[in-house]
Amino acid sequence: MSSSSLIGRTLGKYEIIELLGRGGMATVYKGRQADIDRFVAVKVLPPHPGQDPQFIERFQLEARTIARLQHPHILPLYDYGVQDDILYLVVAFISGGTLEDHIKEGPMPLKQIETLLRQIASAMDYAHRQNIIHRDIKPGNILLDGEGHALLADFGIVKIAGGDSRLTNTGGLVGTPAYMAPEQGTGVAVTPSVDIYALGAVVYEMITGEQPYLGDTPMQVVLKHINDPVPTLRQMQEELPPAIDRVIQRAMAKKPANRYQTAMEFAEDFSRAIQAEGQPTYNYAIPSPEPTAHMPQPVSATQTRPSESPDSQTIIMQQSVNPLVLLGGFAIIAVLIVAVVLLLVTNQNEQGVVVETAVENTQVASTLPTRAVVEPTTAPTFGRLSFSSMGGAGDTLTLQVQNLTPPGAGQVYAAWLVNTADGSILSLGELVVDSLGSGVLPPFVDPEERALPTLYNALLVTLQDDMSTEPNGTIAYSGYLPIELGPALREILIASEDGISSGSLLDGALTEAGFAAQHASLAQRASNLGGLQTHSEHTLNILYGTETDYNGDGRGENPGRKIGIPHFLDLINAQLDAVAHAPDTARDVQSNLELIRVCVENTRQRIDEIKGLEEVILAATDQAAVATQAEDAVRLAAELTTGADVNENGQIEPFEGECGLDQINTYGVLVSAIQLQQGDLRP
Repeated sequence: MSSSSLIGRTLGKYEIIELLGRGGMATVYKGRQADIDRFVAVKVLPPHPGQDPQFIERFQLEARTIARLQHPHILPLYDYGVQDDILYLVVAFISGGTLEDHIKEGPMPLKQIETLLRQIASAMDYAHRQNIIHRDIKPGNILLDGEGHALLADFGIVKIAGGDSRLTNTGGLVGTPAYMAPEQGTGVAVTPSVDIYALGAVVYEMITGEQPYLGDTPMQVVLKHINDPVPTLRQMQEELPPAIDRVIQRAMAKKPANRYQTAMEFAEDFSRAIQAEGQPTYNYAIPSPEPTAHMPQPVSATQTRPSESPDSQTIIMQQSVNPLVLLGGFAIIAVLIVAVVLLLVTNQNEQGVVVETAVENTQVASTLPTRAVVEPTTAPTFGRLSFSSMGGAGDTLTLQVQNLTPPGAGQVYAAWLVNTADGSILSLGELVVDSLGSGVLPPFVDPEERALPTLYNALLVTLQDDMSTEPNGTIAYSGYLPIELGPALREILIASEDGISSGSLLDGALTEAGFAAQHASLAQRASNLGGLQTHSEHTLNILYGTETDYNGDGRGENPGRKIGIPHFLDLINAQLDAVAHAPDTARDVQSNLELIRVCVENTRQRIDEIKGLEEVILAATDQAAVATQAEDAVRLAAELTTGADVNENGQIEPFEGECGLDQINTYGVLVSAIQLQQGDLRP
């Protein structure tokens, strides 16, 4: 049935009036609902081969899910239906055009971008809290009403068109290449982080008028998103402040774990980046009762759009998928109860309940953490320093401080990282203080991409007369971590004499895990029982660093490094214990160390499970009888590295059965967060 043949027909209660547009995912018509005399937009999905019951089931499931989204900046779904093999969705009719239409007129003012970004970000975060991922954030899916407010459209369209492995066998990439996150472009499971990446690409285009990556074909654009560095905005517009570039670079980081954890985090950093003289700042914490006088300031803000733009929605079918490792977009969430005038909440879980994931420190290696609330610190806290990774592990930090008193004439607040053992100091620059007493440090990226948590363990915020090369004023706030944490993180994440070729302990475990996963896969694909059992022996010996003759052929073979994963896990635990039992280690640090320890113990558990499976395979006399065990061994061997989303919430978290070796890197950086208290707290 051609799209034009629907004009004049009625679908359900909706008379089709005219064709509004066509896309890869749907054809859109203007319709009229006669019983209440209103215009609507009717999205008709393309015919699905056979319109099989599974496809219709998925359509109805997703439509019901989308209909539950009620947010001021999400285009409401009014109705849906199936009629004469036609699947359709009915949404509000918006006459103000799309963001794509506005971008075609050229780069947009930064303040307008800021307003729209905050609206879109709030809608995205709301959907993510409902466990709904858009999967196709792009200017064409952002509508603008008559007053210029943004409405995010087409939730669920990609998932309906692209399939769900739990319902169908559809096997392709579905989305828009110009805004597709690297992990989405390789066909692996997506998390809310793909929407944040796409939003970063949209903001890039709003600033410059052009998409971040160009290519002659959609696949060329997808590959650029996967492999090429994010283009630098300041190469196109030198007048843009460096902070804006850093914000976009983080939003579009190749690894999900290096991006903003929420869209509003992205929007807030963008707001701070464009502040300039004459423009008020935004305060994102509950305000302090003591206002200050300083106000930061705005700025303003062009590649060539290809003749055949990869912006259109595209389905790219892949015969095989490259399983890139995803670092979970999980953020550490902390509870901080503050004295009378201030409640600082650093993050919230998806239900809006403030929690911290941690457990009591324990010496029993088999004890795994569950969700628990950490007891609050006894002294009020007034800010937080958080580390993340852009070029290298822990090379980036952000800082927010509340309850700052007004600086005197000519005075500034400055931030410093300090190593309390050797006295080394790193200047982070001046805190910009708003009228509500909140101080913000623009995202700081170490120019040498050093792992800052391994080099410094304390933070000072000083009030001084000028920005000198070292602290020279009154210490207003400070916070510190035990000096033992830095060397431990260096051993675990950066370099160790006990690592392979002086690499980190984690790299050693990952190397052996990679060999084990390879041979588990070879075992499953073996054409005969002998080959299956040979590779099962290899897998076991690699895992444990042994050379045991498991298959009885007179040779105990180990194609790995002959060290084994448990060796490195023991060394990682020893480093964690050294920090946990250090005299200056606070209870919250001990709890946060469990974020790493639980990933270690999950890895041990998976190794033991693989051993049980391989032992069954080695005792078998019929290859077909152990096909399931071989398949399970492959899955568990992969999960040694990637972890598994057991609770199916789109994130791999530090819970029993979830995180693996990859997440140790993520949590190793995150546990270095420093809470600020008044005065000089250095030991």
